[in-house]
Amino acid sequence: MYVCICRAVTENEVHDCIAEGATSAKQIRDTTGAGGDCARCVRKICAILKRSQELTTA
Repeated sequence: MYVCICRAVTENEVHDCIAEGATSAKQIRDTTGAGGDCARCVRKICAILKRSQELTTA
């Protein structure tokens, strides 16, 4: 599923960034471009980051 329609960034690409060490929406934006245009996807990216952090600390 697309997270960022403006830059055609998928949820899998966001997960890949997290797996490579990204811990913030800014780091994901710097790598993929997601959130660099209209920024509507930033909330979704933050939710994915939070879910990922909860899974790693549980």
